[in-house]
Amino acid sequence: MAHAISSEDLPIKNAASGPADAGKSGGTLPELRVIADTSFLMIPGLYKVDILSELDRLLERSYRLVVPKPAVDELRRLERRGDARERVAARLGLEIAGRVEVVEAVGPADEAILEIAGKGDCAVATTDASLRRRLRERGIPVIYLRQRSHLAMDGQIW
Repeated sequence: MAHAISSEDLPIKNAASGPADAGKSGGTLPELRVIADTSFLMIPGLYKVDILSELDRLLERSYRLVVPKPAVDELRRLERRGDARERVAARLGLEIAGRVEVVEAVGPADEAILEIAGKGDCAVATTDASLRRRLRERGIPVIYLRQRSHLAMDGQIW
C-alpha cells in the first residue's frame, strides 16, 4: 500500500524569501527574484526535496520567490485531474505558492515566465527541459533539479 505524502512529511520552510543575512559578507547584493514554474513547485511532492532550503544553499543571498498566476492555475488543474502522485505534488506546490508572491500574468505559464524573466534581474526555477533551453538561449539563469536530490544552476547571477 502506498504511503500518502503530506506537507508534514517534508521539511518545507514557511518563508517566502532567502536568508536575511545572505550576501552580507563583502557587501550586500540586491534581492534576486526567482520565478518558479509548475514543475519546480511540484519537486517536494515528487522527489521529497526541500526547494526553499535548497535555494538558500544554492544562492547564498537574499531572494524573493515569485510564481506567475498561470503556474498556480496549472497546479490547481493537476490537483483536480492529475494521477494520484501528481495530485499530491500539486497540492504541496499550492501550499508553497500560497506562502510566496503570486504575480498576475496572462497566457500559458511558460510564455508568462519568459515575459516576466525577459525584464531582467531574475533567475527561473524549472525542471521543464524545453523551457530551460529557451531561457538559456536568452541568457536567463536557470535553477533546476539535479540527480533528483539537489538544485543546481545554469548561468550566472550578479
